[in-house]
Amino acid sequence: MKNLIKSTAIAFLFVVSLTSMTPVPTTNLVISDEGKNLFIQLNSQLRGTTVSITDNSENTLFFADVYNGTYAKKFNLQQLADGTYFFTVDNPEASLVYKLNLKDDKVEIIQKEQKASPSAFRIDGDMVFFTLEKKDLKKVDIKITNSNNAEVFSKSETVDGSIDKVFNFEKAVKDSYTITIEDGKTTYFQHVEVAS
Repeated sequence: MKNLIKSTAIAFLFVVSLTSMTPVPTTNLVISDEGKNLFIQLNSQLRGTTVSITDNSENTLFFADVYNGTYAKKFNLQQLADGTYFFTVDNPEASLVYKLNLKDDKVEIIQKEQKASPSAFRIDGDMVFFTLEKKDLKKVDIKITNSNNAEVFSKSETVDGSIDKVFNFEKAVKDSYTITIEDGKTTYFQHVEVAS
């Protein structure tokens, strides 16, 4: 009987298992042996992922939106003057900044800094909370899909600078779900596993 109670308690604790998608894009930055060349390859599924190169005065020398798969590019920095530059891979959840030193015909990574922003999602038991506050936030599109990519919930909401939402998976059917919230510029994802 004790084992049955223990098993029931354990099963209850694992009714809803919630995990976040990895926020930091997988990035590979390689310096060429020949001249001032950089090669980048990154994999990002998160909308709002950008790549940029800036100088020490924060002037943007290169900028691109990259998401939904693999991005690869060669950068020839031959025309840049010797000095310090910053190569940044950024998304709503995290940023990765390489500090580069260009001198003579060489490029050197002198520092790598990774920062993860606090997620807009918070998980408590079988509840998922979403909180977002932005000055220019006017509208959000909310969608929940299951493991077959079938839409189980969809709604657009007009908001005034902030949104607080609660998603209750207490009575959800056993499956994998993805909550997607778009604000026009950024897309936020949360993966949800309902075990029973």
